[in-house]
Amino acid sequence: MNSPNLSADDISRYSRQLLLDDIDDAGQGRLQHAFAVIIGLGGLGALAARYLVGAGIGKVLLVDHDTVDKSNIHRQVLFNQAHIGQHKTEASYAQLRLLNPHTQIELAEVQANSSNLPSLISGAHCVLDCSDNITTRKAINAACVSQRKALFIAAASQYSWQAINLRCNGSDSGCYACLLAQTTVQEDCISQGILGPVVGMAACFQATQALLYLANPKANMTWGQYTIMNVATAQFQSFSLPAYKHCEVCQCLA
Repeated sequence: MNSPNLSADDISRYSRQLLLDDIDDAGQGRLQHAFAVIIGLGGLGALAARYLVGAGIGKVLLVDHDTVDKSNIHRQVLFNQAHIGQHKTEASYAQLRLLNPHTQIELAEVQANSSNLPSLISGAHCVLDCSDNITTRKAINAACVSQRKALFIAAASQYSWQAINLRCNGSDSGCYACLLAQTTVQEDCISQGILGPVVGMAACFQATQALLYLANPKANMTWGQYTIMNVATAQFQSFSLPAYKHCEVCQCLA
């Protein structure tokens, strides 16, 4: 394998994913020029960041205001006992730099909200919502719709994980606000508990979708499809998310 666009180190480092039709050397080049924002460095964001940086994304912004707690370690794969009490952004940076020194990693030690999100996601090619509460998700959704950013949402609680890909362009599906208007969403691992591998599966799905999009915008992906997987019972559900005609967030773009 030889590519004029990739260095010998690139070809060696990414050799396995370069064999994929949706990646190859052109897709790897797109990844190396891509910028993703990951909001939340818990069980979702820690693993998603690990995979995006490992795959050779050019730039990633990690957004989180929390510190590492002992209760985090069973599912938040970037952290161990030595990180307890450290800010998650700083601990993540140290681990990810060891993984891939070629990725530009930026940190925002803030709570994402409606005031700072427009500037946090400005310039990004996509956003990964790895937050842990509906209020933050609503703010992320509104900011992505406003700037028409591709948004990849995942969540997990108990033995189930959920995910959805949104173009946030007001045309081919609804947005997260539409979802809340049409169904009950329960996403709370603090009160309901969570098994580590379950949130890991959600993060793997989310990272895969983001990487495919960044490497090949024309990849055969499903947008606006809400996916639910109960890992304990192996039950899988999926349904299309239509736009809610009274949605004040996304229907202004239609």
